[in-house]
Amino acid sequence: MANGMGNITWWGFSPATNLVTAHESGAAVNILVVGAGDLRHILKTLAESWRFPTGKISIYVVENSVEVLARHMLMLSLAVEPSAIMGLAEKTELYLEIFGNSLMRHKTQEYVKEKVHQLIKFVTDSDLIEKNVSIINITALKVRERDALEVVFKFWKDCKTDSFSISKLWESRLRRYLGMRYDSRHNVYDWDYSMKLCERGASVINKMEYKQWRERGVAFEAREADYVEPNRTLASCSTVRKESGSARVWTYCGDIVTGPFVAHGIECEDNALLKLQNRAHVKTATDVSQFNVMSMFYELAHGRRYSLEADGSEDDANRSTTPTKDRNGTGDVTESSTAGKRGLCVFPILSADVQSRHGSEVCFLPLDAAEKIPHKSQYEKLFDVVYLSNSMVHKLTPDFSRVFADNAHVTIETTKFLLDVSACQGEEYLQRVTAMAKQAGCEVS
Repeated sequence: MANGMGNITWWGFSPATNLVTAHESGAAVNILVVGAGDLRHILKTLAESWRFPTGKISIYVVENSVEVLARHMLMLSLAVEPSAIMGLAEKTELYLEIFGNSLMRHKTQEYVKEKVHQLIKFVTDSDLIEKNVSIINITALKVRERDALEVVFKFWKDCKTDSFSISKLWESRLRRYLGMRYDSRHNVYDWDYSMKLCERGASVINKMEYKQWRERGVAFEAREADYVEPNRTLASCSTVRKESGSARVWTYCGDIVTGPFVAHGIECEDNALLKLQNRAHVKTATDVSQFNVMSMFYELAHGRRYSLEADGSEDDANRSTTPTKDRNGTGDVTESSTAGKRGLCVFPILSADVQSRHGSEVCFLPLDAAEKIPHKSQYEKLFDVVYLSNSMVHKLTPDFSRVFADNAHVTIETTKFLLDVSACQGEEYLQRVTAMAKQAGCEVS
């Protein structure tokens, strides 16, 4: 696999965006997210929904891989864990670790295994699916896709290190991608960082954290800990040919060039985290990611802004954080670890106050939905907002536009942070996408 982006998208290549920044107040909003690869836009939209009051928000998700859908379910259920069960800081660390690290702590692995038991029951129990007890709605998935999800979840429980040695798989990907440049790979990392990432506006990513991720696949280290357990949520099943015939193996087929920093780590509402001193960033993409994810989780649970203490004394490794005051004087977030006393919620259900405020659901559609839904009457002119990733933009056709509501807003991801795409190729991509959008009846802005 010579392509550094791989053939499966584990994280997106654009910053998290609230997809509902302007909509008729009180009106229900239907959003279609195609190929995002992660939950960044979904979580930010739900978390900030209180800023732009609407009716029920229904987000429909289309991906081209069951493994990605499985990750969505895990990450979404983590995001809505009640604060009484899991503190805000712990939740943030777990999220980033699962999201962007090839290796994780034993504690994180145990959390994933605990959660998998619940997710397996959720996707295999027809009664639960029909009752729709969760913010997650999988009623549209086909039986074979739910069966495939069960297979993925069961693999995550498997602790046999030889069944998925991601460190060896990562090195193998690097060798195949770099070829003769492998022995001078650190120079390649330097070039990609200085001449590509920084030039494209991601200089807040620290060179050392970027090079560490390129070498080992570990992006976020929140504390001094042993990151030794393989992150099995980054595994995808592939068919390989052997002398005895074909066989199914679990491997890593994701990004090894850009990294997971772009999704949450290069933009921030708090400009203090993007501050420059002597033409160098004071904070790193890990710091920015921690703040952004923590903010989303806090807003999702409490419907008000989250902010850092402004005393300038926070420590990078052990940041002191202060939520804005509760309107009723209650609702403080417990920052202490809940390890050893966690009673995980049975299913990813929003707490009553959040559920009443959001009235939201995330609906997973079949893998072939992008081709099928334009021909189904229930989706005709349904979606007020549509997001298409750069890997799925080819789905934007005149037929596909049948699902657009009147005055729908369509957002398309660019190739800006695909480091293997040159500036000329990026311009060509924009021209092609613009032409496709016009053919689909869109006004390009």
